[in-house]
Amino acid sequence: MFTSLGPTSSDDRWMRRCLGAFAERLAHDPSFAAFVIGVPGSGPLLSCAVGEYTRRPPSPRSTAANVGHVHSVITNPAHRRNGHGRACLIALLQWLAEHDCSHVQLRASAEGHALYEQLGFNTVDDAHMVWMPPTV
Repeated sequence: MFTSLGPTSSDDRWMRRCLGAFAERLAHDPSFAAFVIGVPGSGPLLSCAVGEYTRRPPSPRSTAANVGHVHSVITNPAHRRNGHGRACLIALLQWLAEHDCSHVQLRASAEGHALYEQLGFNTVDDAHMVWMPPTV
Protein backbone atom coordinates (compact mmCIF):
# COMPACT_ATOMS: atom_id res chain seq x y z
CA MET A 1 0.00 0.00 0.00
CA PHE A 2 2.87 2.40 0.67
CA THR A 3 4.16 2.11 -2.89
CA SER A 4 1.44 4.49 -4.07
CA LEU A 5 3.10 7.20 -1.95
CA GLY A 6 6.30 7.02 -3.94
CA PRO A 7 9.71 5.46 -3.38
CA THR A 8 10.38 4.16 0.11
CA SER A 9 13.53 3.02 1.81
CA SER A 10 14.37 -0.66 1.67
CA ASP A 11 15.48 -0.29 5.29
CA ASP A 12 12.58 -1.58 7.41
CA ARG A 13 13.55 0.30 10.61
CA TRP A 14 10.84 2.84 9.83
CA MET A 15 8.20 0.09 9.88
CA ARG A 16 9.33 -1.21 13.28
CA ARG A 17 9.29 2.33 14.66
CA CYS A 18 5.89 2.96 13.09
CA LEU A 19 4.38 -0.22 14.56
CA GLY A 20 5.76 0.67 17.99
CA ALA A 21 4.46 4.23 17.77
CA PHE A 22 1.00 3.07 16.67
CA ALA A 23 0.78 0.50 19.45
CA GLU A 24 1.86 3.05 22.05
CA ARG A 25 -0.38 5.85 20.87
CA LEU A 26 -3.45 3.69 20.29
CA ALA A 27 -3.09 2.23 23.78
CA HIS A 28 -2.30 5.44 25.69
CA ASP A 29 -3.11 8.58 23.69
CA PRO A 30 -6.81 9.49 23.56
CA SER A 31 -6.13 12.14 20.88
CA PHE A 32 -4.97 9.50 18.35
CA ALA A 33 -7.26 7.08 16.51
CA ALA A 34 -7.35 4.57 13.67
CA PHE A 35 -10.51 3.32 11.96
CA VAL A 36 -9.99 0.01 10.20
CA ILE A 37 -11.86 -2.31 7.87
CA GLY A 38 -10.47 -5.81 7.63
CA VAL A 39 -11.44 -9.43 7.45
CA PRO A 40 -12.24 -10.75 10.96
CA GLY A 41 -9.59 -13.00 12.40
CA SER A 42 -6.31 -13.04 10.57
CA GLY A 43 -7.56 -11.73 7.23
CA PRO A 44 -5.93 -8.85 5.38
CA LEU A 45 -6.30 -5.19 6.22
CA LEU A 46 -8.62 -3.71 3.60
CA SER A 47 -8.47 -0.05 4.57
CA CYS A 48 -7.70 2.32 7.41
CA ALA A 49 -7.80 6.02 8.26
CA VAL A 50 -5.48 7.38 10.93
CA GLY A 51 -5.63 10.78 12.56
CA GLU A 52 -5.39 12.85 15.67
CA TYR A 53 -6.39 16.14 17.18
CA THR A 54 -4.16 18.73 18.81
CA ARG A 55 -5.01 21.61 21.13
CA ARG A 56 -5.29 25.07 19.65
CA PRO A 57 -5.94 28.50 21.13
CA PRO A 58 -9.23 30.22 20.35
CA SER A 59 -9.22 32.62 17.43
CA PRO A 60 -11.65 35.12 15.90
CA ARG A 61 -12.69 32.38 13.44
CA SER A 62 -13.31 29.64 16.00
CA THR A 63 -13.38 29.01 19.72
CA ALA A 64 -13.07 25.24 19.21
CA ALA A 65 -10.48 23.60 21.43
CA ASN A 66 -8.77 21.42 18.81
CA VAL A 67 -7.68 21.04 15.20
CA GLY A 68 -7.84 17.65 13.47
CA HIS A 69 -5.20 16.03 11.33
CA VAL A 70 -5.68 13.11 8.93
CA HIS A 71 -2.31 11.36 8.77
CA SER A 72 -3.24 8.66 6.29
CA VAL A 73 -6.05 6.95 4.46
CA ILE A 74 -4.83 3.72 2.90
CA THR A 75 -6.70 1.00 1.05
CA ASN A 76 -5.29 -2.31 -0.11
CA PRO A 77 -4.99 -1.94 -3.93
CA ALA A 78 -6.97 -5.15 -4.49
CA HIS A 79 -9.92 -3.67 -2.57
CA ARG A 80 -10.05 -0.09 -3.87
CA ARG A 81 -13.24 1.49 -5.25
CA ASN A 82 -15.44 -0.45 -2.81
CA GLY A 83 -16.07 2.41 -0.36
CA HIS A 84 -13.74 1.10 2.37
CA GLY A 85 -11.49 4.18 2.46
CA ARG A 86 -14.53 6.46 2.42
CA ALA A 87 -16.12 4.58 5.34
CA CYS A 88 -12.92 4.72 7.40
CA LEU A 89 -12.42 8.42 6.66
CA ILE A 90 -16.04 9.30 7.50
CA ALA A 91 -15.68 7.48 10.83
CA LEU A 92 -12.46 9.41 11.55
CA LEU A 93 -14.06 12.75 10.61
CA GLN A 94 -17.05 12.05 12.87
CA TRP A 95 -14.67 11.18 15.73
CA LEU A 96 -12.71 14.42 15.17
CA ALA A 97 -15.94 16.46 15.10
CA GLU A 98 -16.97 14.87 18.42
CA HIS A 99 -13.65 16.08 19.87
CA ASP A 100 -14.33 19.78 19.21
CA CYS A 101 -12.12 20.27 16.16
CA SER A 102 -12.47 23.62 14.41
CA HIS A 103 -11.27 22.07 11.14
CA VAL A 104 -9.40 19.05 9.81
CA GLN A 105 -6.22 19.21 7.76
CA LEU A 106 -4.64 16.67 5.43
CA ARG A 107 -2.15 16.35 2.59
CA ALA A 108 -3.97 14.89 -0.40
CA SER A 109 -2.46 12.43 -2.82
CA ALA A 110 -3.58 12.63 -6.43
CA GLU A 111 -5.47 9.35 -5.92
CA GLY A 112 -7.38 10.61 -2.88
CA HIS A 113 -8.08 14.18 -3.96
CA ALA A 114 -11.52 13.52 -5.47
CA LEU A 115 -12.70 11.61 -2.38
CA TYR A 116 -11.61 14.44 -0.07
CA GLU A 117 -13.43 17.01 -2.21
CA GLN A 118 -16.58 14.84 -2.21
CA LEU A 119 -16.45 14.82 1.59
CA GLY A 120 -16.19 18.62 1.76
CA PHE A 121 -12.45 19.30 1.92
CA ASN A 122 -11.29 22.45 0.14
CA THR A 123 -7.91 23.16 -1.39
CA VAL A 124 -6.23 25.98 0.51
CA ASP A 125 -4.02 28.36 -1.41
CA ASP A 126 -1.80 29.12 1.59
CA ALA A 127 1.84 28.22 1.12
CA HIS A 128 2.72 24.94 2.75
CA MET A 129 6.15 25.20 4.31
CA VAL A 130 8.26 22.71 6.24
CA TRP A 131 11.33 23.21 8.41
CA MET A 132 13.60 20.30 9.23
CA PRO A 133 16.38 20.51 11.80
CA PRO A 134 19.90 19.98 10.49
CA THR A 135 21.10 16.40 10.70
CA VAL A 136 23.81 15.81 13.23
